[in-house]
Formats: sequence, C-alpha cells, structure tokens
Amino acid sequence: VNGKSIMGLMMLAAGQGSKLHIRCEGPDAAKAMSDLEELINARFHED
Repeated sequence: VNGKSIMGLMMLAAGQGSKLHIRCEGPDAAKAMSDLEELINARFHED
C-alpha cells in the first residue's frame, strides 16, 4: 500500500499485534523510517 493513500492504509486494518513490513524510498527515506518507527513505538500517541 502506498503510504500516501490514507484510504489504502486504513483498509489494511492492521490491528494491535500485526506485523508490518515498511519500505521507504527517496532522498528522505532514512528520516521517514526513523519518524515512522518513533510514531509506532509511541503507539501513535494514543495513550
């Protein structure tokens, strides 16, 4: 699923405990991956 598509991401229905394989491409790939990892580990700041 392309991360630019919010509908595509929502349709994944990846619940708690799901395993995700994330690939970032482009000049900002390392920063994007780092930011995503931080967001996921923070549980999307839902606590």
